[in-house]
Amino acid sequence: MSQQNNNTPKSALYEGFLSYLDRLGVSFILEDTFKSIRMAIYSPRKKQIAYLIDFDEWVSDGANLLDAVREIRMASIKQGNKSSFEVRASNNIESALINGNSISDGMKADFSEDLVSIFRIGEEAESVRELFQEYIKQEAERNTVFKSGISKLLQPIGLLLMTVSILIGLNDYGIPMASKYGINLNLLSGISGKMINLAQTISWLWPIVCITLFGSWLVYKSTKDYYVKRSIFLPPRELLDKVFPYSIHKEYVAMGIVQKIGLLSKVGMPIHACVKVLSKTATPYEMKYYELIRRNATSSTGTIADYLDVGLLNTEVFQRLSGIAKQEGASSKVKAILAASRENGVAAKRSLNKMLLSIRVFLWLLFAFLGGITSLGLVLLTFQLKDIITIN
Repeated sequence: MSQQNNNTPKSALYEGFLSYLDRLGVSFILEDTFKSIRMAIYSPRKKQIAYLIDFDEWVSDGANLLDAVREIRMASIKQGNKSSFEVRASNNIESALINGNSISDGMKADFSEDLVSIFRIGEEAESVRELFQEYIKQEAERNTVFKSGISKLLQPIGLLLMTVSILIGLNDYGIPMASKYGINLNLLSGISGKMINLAQTISWLWPIVCITLFGSWLVYKSTKDYYVKRSIFLPPRELLDKVFPYSIHKEYVAMGIVQKIGLLSKVGMPIHACVKVLSKTATPYEMKYYELIRRNATSSTGTIADYLDVGLLNTEVFQRLSGIAKQEGASSKVKAILAASRENGVAAKRSLNKMLLSIRVFLWLLFAFLGGITSLGLVLLTFQLKDIITIN
């Protein structure tokens, strides 16, 4: 009873905090953060993908769904991992299947929303394997580009952080320590004097830069999938979609939407049904385009290019889609959609490469400036110390 009383104020405080955030319209940020941390600890992305690939292989080898999850669980238990992700995921999926629910229902507690969504869509279209395999392929290609670009950023980031650390250390510890011994480093001139001024500026600016970057990330995280209507605090979404990182997010969303419509069309689902199925798991940003596609499909009797003319695809990809869609034959629609999906994937990866290259160039230039002044200033400092001590 006492435990219940002790927990009640904390619970009430937490619920009140969530209620306040909900009134502000930002409660999803906290929820997403908690879920992301939980997923990173208990359900790493690599394990999720590996589990589903293993599950797909068992099913393709002829095992039924229950046998597949039981075999995966048994293999993990034999390795001594009784509380592993594989065991927990298998238990939940097995429970869902036994109770007459779908695989996607059993995935909710252990898998990311995008993977649950892919399975739910595939189940409705009876094409889970094809949709999942294509999705994993695209994700692998995207991760390859991202990891390749990030690896090239590590060296300039490391050198830049080391230089900033030296400058902050010089300002926070070096200058005060020298002052205790009667040496006023503020009397330095030339490059060494500029280094001291730079150290003071960086020490003042660095916390602001970190807070700004973190705040910008929070804004992007909270708006990339949710900001659709106009706001007095932000530019219109149409303008945001033209600048990094929203521009790249839009291209990947376009690739995902077109890819899913193409795969569902490939199994014979009409465009209206495709949009209806996909809308069930869409984000508000995706819903904006699904609604436009639905309207076009309702009011137009043209090609698939006319349906997808909603400002989602870039000019190059849309022209290719229009050209293929004009071909005769029942398969031209599916062919056009899948071609547009591939082209949009290439465009998205190209944009990501350009963005990472621009960041890399900026970081190297910034390091050249800060590192150059710092290294020269430290070298010349030794020659000027005697003059400063004499003056003092």
